[in-house]
Amino acid sequence: RFADGGSLETDVLVFSAGIRPRDDLARDCGLVVGARGGIVIDGQCRTSDPAVFAIGECALRDGRIYGLVAPGYQMAEVAAAALRGEAAPTFDGADMSTKLKLLGVDVASLGDAHAATPDSRCCTLVDERAGVYKKLVLSPDGGRLLGAVLVGEADDYGTLLQLMLNAMPLPSRPESLLLPAAEGGESPGMGVAALPVSAQICSCN
Repeated sequence: RFADGGSLETDVLVFSAGIRPRDDLARDCGLVVGARGGIVIDGQCRTSDPAVFAIGECALRDGRIYGLVAPGYQMAEVAAAALRGEAAPTFDGADMSTKLKLLGVDVASLGDAHAATPDSRCCTLVDERAGVYKKLVLSPDGGRLLGAVLVGEADDYGTLLQLMLNAMPLPSRPESLLLPAAEGGESPGMGVAALPVSAQICSCN
């Protein structure tokens, strides 16, 4: 409120991003935690006490918390192998591709969603009428999918993820992967039948 009695009306935007690890038990036990929270682990998911392991959203690896279920599964596999005394690859990070529904809107991202790869190229579809935004990030020659962003419609997330993970060659016109199916027809992009037999379509158990 101003001295003359007037007032200034403003809009306030409040948003939340990320997660806060529940590391209270680790702190009480004297385990090393990060400056901003999270139980510090090594590549075998061991904490500062080698007899104690931590996995999932409470674990901090190289200064990063992984707030998704897939990295938690990878940590569990590494920790289980270590507990069995087996040689196992270390946990040094994970693919952060994910599909979510935020406030009723389907959103998904995979791979190099921000086109950080040098000389990468983007194909973008913006449909304001339908409220849909899609972006593909392609290799410099346009032959491989490096990443993608899907907002408003993410039905093709599984197929695009497998195209990226399996480094599969793209159609001669990659932008066709962005186009919706014609009414009563199929999408002009690549379908599930084009994926290799080793492709994993779902990990929801």
